Amino acid sequence: MEELIENTADIPNALAAGISVRDLLVQTDRRATRKVLLSGVSLDIPRGHFATIIGPSGCGKSTLIRSLGGIQPISKGTIHLAGYPVDSLRQEYPLAIGYLAQFGAFHPELTVRENLANAVALRLPKSVPSHVKSEWVEHITQLAGIQHVLTQPYNTLSGGQMRRVALAEELIGDPSFLLLDELTSGLDEYSDQEMMLWLRDLAHSYGKTILLVTHATYHLHLADSVIFLHSGRLIQHGSLEEILHTHGVSSTAGLLGLYSGESAPKAPYPEYLGPPPSQQMPLKTAKPPSGWRQFPCLVVRQFQLFKRDSGQWWMHLALVVTFPAIVAVFATRGLPQVRSLTLSLDTNILQTMQEQMLYLKESFKAASLISGLAMFQVVLLTLMGANNSAREIAKERDILNKELRAGLSPTAYVASKFLQVLFLCALQAGWMTWFVKTLCGFPGSALAQYGILFATTLAMSTTCLAISAGTRSPERASLLSIYLVGFQMPLSGAALALPDWLNGICRPFIAAYWGWSGYLKTFDATRHYDIVKQSTKTFIASYDVSITVLGLHVLLSLAAAIYFSRKKQISNI
Repeated sequence: MEELIENTADIPNALAAGISVRDLLVQTDRRATRKVLLSGVSLDIPRGHFATIIGPSGCGKSTLIRSLGGIQPISKGTIHLAGYPVDSLRQEYPLAIGYLAQFGAFHPELTVRENLANAVALRLPKSVPSHVKSEWVEHITQLAGIQHVLTQPYNTLSGGQMRRVALAEELIGDPSFLLLDELTSGLDEYSDQEMMLWLRDLAHSYGKTILLVTHATYHLHLADSVIFLHSGRLIQHGSLEEILHTHGVSSTAGLLGLYSGESAPKAPYPEYLGPPPSQQMPLKTAKPPSGWRQFPCLVVRQFQLFKRDSGQWWMHLALVVTFPAIVAVFATRGLPQVRSLTLSLDTNILQTMQEQMLYLKESFKAASLISGLAMFQVVLLTLMGANNSAREIAKERDILNKELRAGLSPTAYVASKFLQVLFLCALQAGWMTWFVKTLCGFPGSALAQYGILFATTLAMSTTCLAISAGTRSPERASLLSIYLVGFQMPLSGAALALPDWLNGICRPFIAAYWGWSGYLKTFDATRHYDIVKQSTKTFIASYDVSITVLGLHVLLSLAAAIYFSRKKQISNI
């Protein structure tokens, strides 16, 4: 696809345009239990070459291919792709490197065509005309042999079809380097041969440098070379025939048998290959679109996912309907007393102590009810807020990591999630405001009450969105969000008489407190507010301060969500 070519000069040196590794050392970053994953690995792989990486389990195959893709941090040594240090190439031209993990990561509800269309919109620059993109996708689907499954949801495909779809997605960016981890795992012998032949043709016909980690040994002879690892060291790199001859065995099974157990031969010293290429060779690649260009596609995809997840929107609908009804159940018994209560004692010298005590008792009951209803609806809205976003990013962790490697803007990604959360919060707070105000007849501005309840719901939603971004497991993200909601009421100090020092520490971070305060302030200068003010020792912050603090919650949580989303690009693979 010529429109993707930024540097079109001929590549005279196939070796310089390939992969060069020198003295590679990879260790775990835990000092107490530091383990060497790869040591002293040096090799050269020319352009247009198809190589396989083999070795016993735990020998460092996946670590090597992730290191070559700039995903696994290295401790020592150098890796150059077409003369570029891998880290700078990954940052500057992410589409030049295609990396495919053992299991593809896709939205299962979307069809194959929709998944590929999203990949096109997120990866190919705007400068490529639409008709060229369409022709390119058609070419890729034919090349991958997946034309007949384009209209199927991804979760209905077989294992082999899923691998072909995943490889087709990586080919959309037309990468010069294609790194595949266990692509043929679980395939039968015929399917394995078909995949190996296809990869060899892809390397030879299109000039791509392809590395495949594999445990399957049926058709290793179809690869141009084999990289044999053992215990994190390179044993030999050459054709399968050369490796078998060197070790005096006739089969791959015999080769692997030599390196099993304690009697394994000692790995040789790495061959000196000379310095890596110093010249940066031209690459056929382009930069992905900006976050502004990616955002509309992400919004459309988010809408598609929400529309097709019937369980999710039925859950949202159930919460929107039932939670205000729960508030109504608790409100009905005490509301007549609140409405009929008068704060003027109209006492004279003959009024009895008994009448004064009765007034104070009824006043205290009314205050507890008003304050409790305010806090109750706020806490229920924070629970809805947690449900809006607790799993939203964590459940897509593998998809997010894949798209970040291909140049996805984490800001655009989080913004698309925030737009959905914004819509849900507006709906939830609006219904709660109307229902409670209609039922309870609380005075004050409905718009102001809606504003504070909306801000409270949004603050909790974005906080849980940040938790979701910082947590790999959706189950753990949900659990942490539930814990956070559970501590809202007691730590706000509005429900329990907490020590002043603890109130001062906790309140700035407790959305429910600011929602409660702001809501009560909406009936300032009314008997409802006076009742609560007379009966509570809890400080009630002003409406403007409450809105401001909740707004800060939203901004800081969004910044945290973007930070954690970007950080997970390398730390979790």
